[in-house]
Amino acid sequence: MKPTRYVARLVRLVSDPIEVKPMWQRSGGLALVCDKCLNVRFPEDFPEHAGDERLKLREWLKERLKAEGHWGPVRATGTTCLDVCAVGRVTILIDPVGKGGEQQCLVFNPLEDRELIYQTIVRALAPPLRTEQPA
Repeated sequence: MKPTRYVARLVRLVSDPIEVKPMWQRSGGLALVCDKCLNVRFPEDFPEHAGDERLKLREWLKERLKAEGHWGPVRATGTTCLDVCAVGRVTILIDPVGKGGEQQCLVFNPLEDRELIYQTIVRALAPPLRTEQPA
């Protein structure tokens, strides 16, 4: 039996994966921010902070990394539960895959430690920023 064009096209779509090397994998790394800590656990433990804008940590990190020129080599992305669940904390996995370092699994107070979180991520993941040389 001869395969139809549809089957032949489907076979082409289901091909071997193609490896890519995003910038964060070549020269920086990932900060995986536990969404469950921020969206479920923290508001359950501290209902008075449910809806607090400071719990939009990943979005804040992304904006700050972009503003300071680190976005690209450094990515802050959300993830499901990292199975740490420290009361009053957010779990962040720092993976310096592009720098060849060791992973770190850290917990922070998401309301009070935002600057510390940012500085920890940049220190662990960001390559030195290029500065313009005088002509």
